[in-house]
Amino acid sequence: MRTSAAIAALLLLVTAAWCVPSLTIAYHHDDHAAPLFDACSYPRDFRARYGLYLKQVSERASYSLFDGRQNTLSLRLAYCDTDSAVLAALLSGGAQVGILSSGEVLAAVLRGQSVRIVAPLQGTGDLLVVNPSVPAADWKEFVAWVRARPQATTIGYIGPYSMAALEFMQALEYENVRYVTAIPGLNSNPESAKVRLVRTDDRATLAAELSSGRFDAALLEEPIATWMSVLRGCREIGRTDILPPGRFEDRPGTVIAATDSAIRSRNGDIGRFLELMAVATHYANNRTRNTLAAVCNWLGTSPGLESIPLAGMGFSSRPDVAFTTGIWNWYFALRLRNAVPQSLAGFMEEKDWLGVPYDSLLLMPALERAGARIIK
Repeated sequence: MRTSAAIAALLLLVTAAWCVPSLTIAYHHDDHAAPLFDACSYPRDFRARYGLYLKQVSERASYSLFDGRQNTLSLRLAYCDTDSAVLAALLSGGAQVGILSSGEVLAAVLRGQSVRIVAPLQGTGDLLVVNPSVPAADWKEFVAWVRARPQATTIGYIGPYSMAALEFMQALEYENVRYVTAIPGLNSNPESAKVRLVRTDDRATLAAELSSGRFDAALLEEPIATWMSVLRGCREIGRTDILPPGRFEDRPGTVIAATDSAIRSRNGDIGRFLELMAVATHYANNRTRNTLAAVCNWLGTSPGLESIPLAGMGFSSRPDVAFTTGIWNWYFALRLRNAVPQSLAGFMEEKDWLGVPYDSLLLMPALERAGARIIK
């Protein structure tokens, strides 16, 4: 009888496990997803501190989300080497939630694809990096060097609607430095341009062009900016988001996103994941040594290299003014350059535009629940 009861109890547990909903999370395999790595790496800390934690089922692939003793959700993790691969997984239905760059999501919105930001995660980390032959140590010296050259300075960036590129364009305009770029509608005066902005498709290509000397400078995000400085002798000039006139300061970098269909059909499950990520960003900011260890272990990178970008990298799930203003300024900068589709070019106020790329309905209750766990 006891054996039968034990078997029955085991079958009940197995049946209950199968009934738990499953959510697939696609993420860009870099240190911007550090809070997720923390949640997977430190279940005891999360259980003791927040009561919300992950139990590993398969290392780096499958986890169960527990609230106290209750198994509430099964998470399947799918790593991608690029932001565009994360976006493709979302649009194909291969993943319900994605962790990727805000620029990739916003560009998809302009293309009419049904994907939206559901929460911030990590702030800006783009830097202007020059190759070793450029005799400039800061922005002022860089601008003076560009003006003095008889030929145009070639600068690389990633993506057709790059936030870093828009930040840099505004800085050039502020300094009255003429530039030419491949983005349609943005060529002002190619013949007299002092800067030539060249788009590349991925970080590896951009880094290779910079280290080879074919590019004089590049707009690189962390941690690759640090890697280029330490390993290739390139030099960081400074953050692009704080270049004059400074309209993009602390703008959104990496975000959590989902398609409209996933938001409608899986809102409760996505909300539970957002609650987990909210406590995970709190953990990442307050347990920096543990976060560094988790990132290095997860990515197989060096603490010496990762510690530099992580030291200046902030994580937050709260949609503060910098987050919402950054989304608006990106749109407004493109609209001024006639690079927004006519169907989306009519928004005149920030609050009207924000509803297009950003859905806050799942995040707000998740933040309230997470806040109660953090302050207990």
